[in-house]
Amino acid sequence: MQQPTHPRLHVRDARDAHAVFEAVRQGLLRPVLRRLNEIERSMFIHSGAIFVWEESDDDLGLKRWTDGRVWSQSRMREPYLFYDEKMPSDEHQANDQPRGPGNFRFVDGISRGGATSPALSHYDRSEQHPTGLVKQAYSAYVLEHPNTKPRKWHLTAYFTYADLPRIPTVDQDHMLRGVTVPIGMYRSGKARSRNSDAGSQPGSPPPYGRGSTSTSPQGSSSRTANSTTPLPSLQSAIAPRFRDVGSSARGGESRYPEDQRIIQMLNSRHIR
Repeated sequence: MQQPTHPRLHVRDARDAHAVFEAVRQGLLRPVLRRLNEIERSMFIHSGAIFVWEESDDDLGLKRWTDGRVWSQSRMREPYLFYDEKMPSDEHQANDQPRGPGNFRFVDGISRGGATSPALSHYDRSEQHPTGLVKQAYSAYVLEHPNTKPRKWHLTAYFTYADLPRIPTVDQDHMLRGVTVPIGMYRSGKARSRNSDAGSQPGSPPPYGRGSTSTSPQGSSSRTANSTTPLPSLQSAIAPRFRDVGSSARGGESRYPEDQRIIQMLNSRHIR
């Protein structure tokens, strides 16, 4: 039976997700290798459950995550994507219950003065505060070897806001809090900016390896992302475009070809 990678955990940022990935890579946690069947979905998709799975290019593995539930459109609260489960009673509750701080029941006992997690940010920025199950998704490239194509891993987590204060975090898990994530091992796959990946380091490889290059429409290869070859100075780069092929007789000063032609024409008229 395919069980969750972790039965009860809340991931707050990219570092937490990378710690879970590293535990999977070290064999401390087990990833999901196939789609869950109906029985497994009903048993294991609940608040606190986390599933780690690898994206596959063939039909033997997982290409995308499915859980049989209806979700809202994704909302980016970096570095995670959030989806709210659509419940039949959502529309009725939205019309009957007034919106206000009193509805924000799950934060009782939690300080709102500190750093805001992506989950709290999603609640605050939602037009209709989610009351049912929330799906939290994160993806990263696993860069074990610099010259090979990285693998793409995904983390799918579920929680409800009523349960969120009671779900343990990575630093409260006796196994995960001792996991050390190697620098540059994981790079966010869906973040909108470089700075949103807390686990990336300066000079870390691009998603398709350190030695990869991009090809221009003319077929020439561009510079690699971490190339250290210095660029030529602006003066040396543009000088050949404006250099006269023939120097004038005065001190070897160079002129534009058109200027040289006009000077020669005027000189010939003056001689006549």
